Amino acid sequence: MRLFSMIVACLLLVGCFDAESLIEERRAIAMRDRLEEVDLGEFQVSLPQPSGTVEAAEIFFHVFGQVANRDMETVQESLENLGPEFRHRLLLAVRQLALEDIQDPPLTTLRKKITDMVNETLPGEPLQSVGFYRFGYSNL
Repeated sequence: MRLFSMIVACLLLVGCFDAESLIEERRAIAMRDRLEEVDLGEFQVSLPQPSGTVEAAEIFFHVFGQVANRDMETVQESLENLGPEFRHRLLLAVRQLALEDIQDPPLTTLRKKITDMVNETLPGEPLQSVGFYRFGYSNL
């Protein structure tokens, strides 16, 4: 009978949990996964003219990337260390765009090029998405 009582007591204790500690654990995970904005810089780029045309464009934009909170410090340090190389790679990626790519309102191709370039440059592919504080273009 005593063995039965011990088994029942153990089974009852298995279902017990500390709700507050579970909430705090989930909150800590959510904080690490929360997206933060990191400024990637301001750029002004003249797109090359396609051969045989007089149509050319200049774009200017201030771009930011969204990274998980847990990656923020690493990304900022990497951007500081890479400085000129990062800007050079971003300018090369943007200059590969066609005029139609920058006339697409959601700027899907530009966002993808920037995201891919940043994730190729930084360790661990931390960039989740790209947005613009400011964007504009003009035909030259």
